[in-house]
Amino acid sequence: MTPPKDSSSRSSSKSSSGNPVVSSFLVRRSPVYYGWVVLAMSTLGMAATLPGQTAGVSLFIDSFIEDVGLSRSLVSWLYTAATVLGSLALPLMGRLVDRWGPRRMATLAVGLFALSCAGMGQAGGWIGVFVGFVCLRCFGQGTLGLINNHAVNLWFERRRGLAVGILGLGMAGATALFPPLIEEGIQAYGWQRTYLIMGGILAGAVLPLGALLYRDAPERYGLSPDRENAASETEASETEASEIGAPETSGLKDPELEASGPEGSGPETGAASEDEGKAQAETRGETQGKSRDTQGKSRDTQGESRDTQGESQDASAVGGIEPGVAYRTRTFWLFTGAGVYAAGLGTGLLFHHFSILEEAGVGRDLAAEFFIPLGALTAALNVGTGWLVDRYPPRLLLAAELVLYGALTGLLPWADTTAEVWAYGSVFGVAQGMHQALLGSVYAYYFGRLHHGTIRGLANTVFIGGTAIGPALLAVGPDFLGGFAAILWILTPVPFLLGAAAFAGWAAGWDAATLQRAH
Repeated sequence: MTPPKDSSSRSSSKSSSGNPVVSSFLVRRSPVYYGWVVLAMSTLGMAATLPGQTAGVSLFIDSFIEDVGLSRSLVSWLYTAATVLGSLALPLMGRLVDRWGPRRMATLAVGLFALSCAGMGQAGGWIGVFVGFVCLRCFGQGTLGLINNHAVNLWFERRRGLAVGILGLGMAGATALFPPLIEEGIQAYGWQRTYLIMGGILAGAVLPLGALLYRDAPERYGLSPDRENAASETEASETEASEIGAPETSGLKDPELEASGPEGSGPETGAASEDEGKAQAETRGETQGKSRDTQGKSRDTQGESRDTQGESQDASAVGGIEPGVAYRTRTFWLFTGAGVYAAGLGTGLLFHHFSILEEAGVGRDLAAEFFIPLGALTAALNVGTGWLVDRYPPRLLLAAELVLYGALTGLLPWADTTAEVWAYGSVFGVAQGMHQALLGSVYAYYFGRLHHGTIRGLANTVFIGGTAIGPALLAVGPDFLGGFAAILWILTPVPFLLGAAAFAGWAAGWDAATLQRAH
């Protein structure tokens, strides 16, 4: 890979694939690696998704019931249907993020999210509430959350886990800080005006900041993931690996990634290798043609204006495998299936929290204390697991997370003392924190960055489906089985089986030949 001569040069400088390096004033003048600026903006962007998250929407439920005249059950079903419907757009949004880049897509998503908040303030019947729910869930919780995760994964590789863990703090902080402020707004100004205020904050603060600070892949600016200049990539790789214990050099490795070379050139044989060689030759020809077109266009523009032209990523410099190939791997469905289970169970447990503990003999005041260790450990394990992802195979960490979920469902029906409720909150917090950090980084870890938005978009759609069915699945217990304990025990073997599959996948090197091509 040929490094650029100067990361701040303009049309005369070349990226690692020979394409002109885009000049950006903010990237050149940043006192730190610009990926940290992208991470800070993405963390703020993640906090800004709160009006589209359940924690934000739930504050307005009583207003919809009292002022709009809807029943609680109707509002619940509208919200569930809107969540599923809004998630169906995420695969398309993921493809657009891959094509247009985080900067333009974030500007579009925040603008539509702001309009959604303003429109929700005008809802006067069930149709308006339903359309508002769809837009809030699609553009806020879905699209904007996807863009923030994608942007961070573009700028970090060896420190990806840590960066994604820090990203999770944005949502954790927003959940802790903003609901009381929103509640005060509802009491002081009414729910309609509060929605208008939130839309104004999104449009007036988050949108211009995002347009200013988000950037596309670092290769476009003559940089490499995790470091200032692509020229130092070879020298920095060994030093950085020894400093942070990168997965390539740590004691525990993913077998399918261990054999890959610096550009992911692992050994392949047979007809599959021949087909892949032809496909790679065709891809190189197409890429070279596009590269020449891009070079011609870039000569006609100067300075910062280049920042919004051409493709958002350089396909020759940013590694990754095609989405269709990723979807046919066991690795993709292992993490996606585990994500569905964790999302569904977590949402269901929180939705029925007070009822589950009441069945075990726990009063409401003690049940509320559960949220103290839950919040603290979820935030801590977001960062802690991110640190671990940079050092150990994600499939081993997934197996550990799933064992915790299995213990959670198996022992929860017996939690009836203060110590046991706090232990429940602690184990739940650890499992949730691990889950968020793992699922935030594994798709880029295994399948590369080039098509990360598309691949993650489909996974998010499936995850959100899990959050929609989780509460209904746990409700089967009291409705048909005599209580929550029975359904929790029925679900207990599932995470242990998934955990065993995760361990087996690591030990056997699932999808080795395919995953080597992603890096």
